[in-house]
Parts: sequence; C-alpha cells; structure tokens
Amino acid sequence: MTKLQLNNKDYKDTPDRHLIEALGILPIWVKEWSTVWNHYGNDLLRYMSDVYGFGTLYKFGGEVLDDGTYRSQDDPDMPWMGKMDTPNGTAYFYEYSILALPMVDGSHYVTRMD
Repeated sequence: MTKLQLNNKDYKDTPDRHLIEALGILPIWVKEWSTVWNHYGNDLLRYMSDVYGFGTLYKFGGEVLDDGTYRSQDDPDMPWMGKMDTPNGTAYFYEYSILALPMVDGSHYVTRMD
C-alpha cells in the first residue's frame, strides 16, 4: 500500500536512484504517517506540518489531474516523479519539493516542503 512508485515514463532518462534522491525525505514521512503514526488519524496534512516543523504548510493553487499531473495557472503541467498510495488516496511528489497530499474528501492539498 505505501510502496513508492517512480515515474519512469516521463523521467525515462533519469536513473531511479536520482529520482529517489530528488524526492528527499518526503516519501519517508508519508510512509511513516501511513504505517506508524495512528494517533494522527486521517490527518496527513497535520502530520506533515508537525514533522516539517516550520508552521502551517502553504496551499498552492492549481489542480491534480486524474493521471497525477499537477496543473497550475501560470506554469507548464508538471508530471509526478513519485507516487504512493495512502489510506486517504494517492500522494504525488513533483520536482522542486512540491507534493500533493491526499485529503479524505478526495481532493489534494498541494504544497512545497523544501
């Protein structure tokens, strides 16, 4: 359920180890929430804010398309680099430390954690 999947289609020229390194600690935190930190319930956003330690995470505009692509108004569409299934849905990880956290209502909270 919480296995990290890499996007070798859109990043076919990037070795897996480079994709994993680019994602940093963010997939590890999502996996911890999914498997260990049950006292957070289904509140992935609160968990990520707490482990990040820099206050409330800023919510980006835009949307996550059905295929996981992040679309914002002023930038080109951004394919996901990695994704992970969670109890709330699929978390997507993008370039520039941008991630889309799945919410229980089926939406995504898109933020940046660098």
